[in-house]
Amino acid sequence: MRGKSGVLLVAVLLFCIQTAIAETNACIYFFYGEGCPHCGKVEPFIRQIQTEYPNASVHVFEVYNNRSNMVLLNDYFDAYGVPQAEAGVPAVFISDSYLIGDTPILENLEESIQAESSSECPAINVETKGAEEKLGTLSIITVIGAALVDSINPCAIAVLLILLGALLASNDKKKALKAGLGFTLSIYISYFLFGLGLFSALQITGLSYWFYKVIGVLAIIIGLANIKDSFWYGGAGFVMEIPRRWRPTLKKMLGAVTSPIGAFLMGFVVCLFELPCTGGPYIFILGLLAERTTAAASIPILMLYNVFFVLPLLVITTSIYAGFASIEKATEWKDKNIRTLHLIAGIIMLALGAIVLLGKI
Repeated sequence: MRGKSGVLLVAVLLFCIQTAIAETNACIYFFYGEGCPHCGKVEPFIRQIQTEYPNASVHVFEVYNNRSNMVLLNDYFDAYGVPQAEAGVPAVFISDSYLIGDTPILENLEESIQAESSSECPAINVETKGAEEKLGTLSIITVIGAALVDSINPCAIAVLLILLGALLASNDKKKALKAGLGFTLSIYISYFLFGLGLFSALQITGLSYWFYKVIGVLAIIIGLANIKDSFWYGGAGFVMEIPRRWRPTLKKMLGAVTSPIGAFLMGFVVCLFELPCTGGPYIFILGLLAERTTAAASIPILMLYNVFFVLPLLVITTSIYAGFASIEKATEWKDKNIRTLHLIAGIIMLALGAIVLLGKI
């Protein structure tokens, strides 16, 4: 009888211990790469952990095809002081400790979970790194330089001048000012949303790594095309501006705008016409962002880029309203310096492309 009681007591104790273990609220971050053989050994074990410890919180991050997850993993390596020689996958972070490699994880993770009393997830203050550090990685000069190349493209300037010219025909400068500002705001919003969408597509599809490999070549091609327009404007059957066959339709649409609201709405339409000639530098920066930053960190960078992109539009609008310039003089200046603008844009894009190919960014 005593033997049976002892067995029962042991069984109850084991049940209580097992229940206590299962109720652990540990938070685990598991990083792996699809196709990684060492990760393949750990993945079934992680699934087993999720079953045996239902109250534990297990977060899984694939890093080979998701650049955001790769950036996050590198942030954890930095925060936890992981030596570069050890940094890799599979990797597990739990509380203030980490395990890297299949053998350490298989042999020690369960013990770490059982010893963990906190439900807090491994924390690094990624947000405080924020835009400044990310901009430092990309080089703020690179971002602003590409934005300025984009902004001096004759496409956007020509469109704004056509719009303001149509509105000033009524001699209402306040309406023209509001229309110019509304048009500029819609261009800003359109380009920001386009950039955010393309950035997300590159990361979700896993194409950011391959796209990054070709953006240096892309920048050089754009640079050479702009330099071609400086010395041989319209040569080879194309120009780095709005295609000529689209211009009559666009001019007719702009001439029909009669209010600031109409100008604001027209900005979204105009983006479809402008992207072929202004999108090159923007796509160059988006390729860098998709490879180097997370979605959260990319937002302030895209906002900064587009501030510089629309800056000439703001200057032209306010200058004409203040009487410092006129539509005729601004148009004359644009036409007179159009080759120089292409030359400047071409040289800057060539420089950016060379920097990327040489691995300086």
